[in-house]
Amino acid sequence: MLQGSQVNKYDYDIQSDSIFFYGSDKKYRSSIDLDGIILDVSEDNYIIGIEILDVSEKFNVSKMDLINIKHFEANIEISKENIKITMEMRLYKRNGLINRSLDTLGLNSMNLPASTQGIALNC
Repeated sequence: MLQGSQVNKYDYDIQSDSIFFYGSDKKYRSSIDLDGIILDVSEDNYIIGIEILDVSEKFNVSKMDLINIKHFEANIEISKENIKITMEMRLYKRNGLINRSLDTLGLNSMNLPASTQGIALNC
């Protein structure tokens, strides 16, 4: 079953090169760090935010490009053992849009229940 969150805010810190997508009305419980990709989890085990450290390096774009995000989407597949995240970002550069994607896999160290969740933001 797909559980989705439509986040409505993001912050990009050009100095630390980190980006945070958030904006849920659910209550925060804890975070899980998957090698610089941090998922915020609600009390009812929904993913309510995602922070990406060293984002320009991970997505292979310049820091200046990250100021012009038009769309971000993450598909999060949680199994008993692992968490797999597939992310897509659309950025405006010069006269057009560019697409970037990133996949990551980490351990389900918080024992989150198996589910498929998504986060999306349109700017």
